[in-house]
Amino acid sequence: MKSLTSRMSFQAIALGLVLFAAGTWLGAAEIEFIALTKAGHKTAIGADLFIVYEFNERPKMGTIILKIQVFDKNGNKVTPLTIQGQSGMPSMPGHHDSGQVDFKLSRKKDYLLPVDVVMPGDWEVRLTFMKDGKAMFFGRVNFDV
Repeated sequence: MKSLTSRMSFQAIALGLVLFAAGTWLGAAEIEFIALTKAGHKTAIGADLFIVYEFNERPKMGTIILKIQVFDKNGNKVTPLTIQGQSGMPSMPGHHDSGQVDFKLSRKKDYLLPVDVVMPGDWEVRLTFMKDGKAMFFGRVNFDV
């Protein structure tokens, strides 16, 4: 009986490790990252806020800067958020992935994130917008090099 219990415990631990490695947990919902409108256009991220994003230059090999501006419903530029970004290639999951990186706030109240483009192909930046420490919106920017 002890051998059976040990084997079942080992199997449960192994299953847990497999689920963890796969990045999924039983009962956990997949986060949906909403595609943002094209660069320079407004995207609502809540009842009272909208954003506009753009790159400092046309995406190409090397480091480019993703800039996000946040505006209130009256059109005033505001900085109430923490924004995190994660860049990578959707066609090569896990390769060239930056991991979660905090955007930096500039003196002009722009949120800035360097994106290292290391090879041609399809790229994506997944964005997490947080207010008061809680995620409020998940977005993504896709581009090709």
